Amino acid sequence: MRIRDERLQWAEAKLIEAQRIALRYFRTRLRVERKPDRSPVTVADRRVEEFLRRALQRAFPAEAIVGEEFGRSPGLTLARSSYWTIDPIDGTRAFSRGLPTWSILVGYVEHGRPVMGVCDFPALGVTVGVGSRAPAYEQCGRSRRRLPKVQRPPPLDDAVILHGGIKWWLKTPYRRGMERVVSRCFLERAYGDAYGHLWVLRGRADAVLEYGVKVWDMVPIAALARATGRVMVDCSGRPCFTGPETLVAHPALAKQIVRTLSST
Repeated sequence: MRIRDERLQWAEAKLIEAQRIALRYFRTRLRVERKPDRSPVTVADRRVEEFLRRALQRAFPAEAIVGEEFGRSPGLTLARSSYWTIDPIDGTRAFSRGLPTWSILVGYVEHGRPVMGVCDFPALGVTVGVGSRAPAYEQCGRSRRRLPKVQRPPPLDDAVILHGGIKWWLKTPYRRGMERVVSRCFLERAYGDAYGHLWVLRGRADAVLEYGVKVWDMVPIAALARATGRVMVDCSGRPCFTGPETLVAHPALAKQIVRTLSST
């Protein structure tokens, strides 16, 4: 029987190879296509996911997969199931324009709970990860450090809030609430995708709010959030890592933000 940290070691090793595939296409002349939901996709997205899927099927042939570009294993239901997640290029828009904030995400859900995740930022030379039996860490080159547990956060008025961009919230029931959040906080910036969560995990920002996310975006972040004392909830305050909306913060700050989002 494979131990859970073997999955973490596998993900770390294969992401080194996946980096090379993605970097071959980064800052080249890429054709950006639109999927049926109008989200962008490039050949890099498809090649990275194809590589990781093939490698997973060889190493863990009985285990299910959910990936952004090629869907889920036949018969898989997400509730209370165990499965891998792959986001081959998290931040395709940034990737296609030569911005370095994109990442490759691999996660594992065990019986409905995210337990392992690795977020690799090839253009930045940074990786963050966590396993069931391994603490959350950040690696920059050869330097590896444990990610700190979150300390008690400031009140919302003094908090640094990151989000994926206000436009994602404009057609949601939370538009007015989001405007209140960004108006009240000390500083807000549109650092979306896993890149925004990197700054929260480092303790330089206090919360990330996103809308329009999917399970492959959030499983690694959910595992890292839990390991560092944070929560991932929806805009009603319920635990959620499947989208479409997520909030990651210290539990006390998350409650303040949820109240502000829902107040009238």
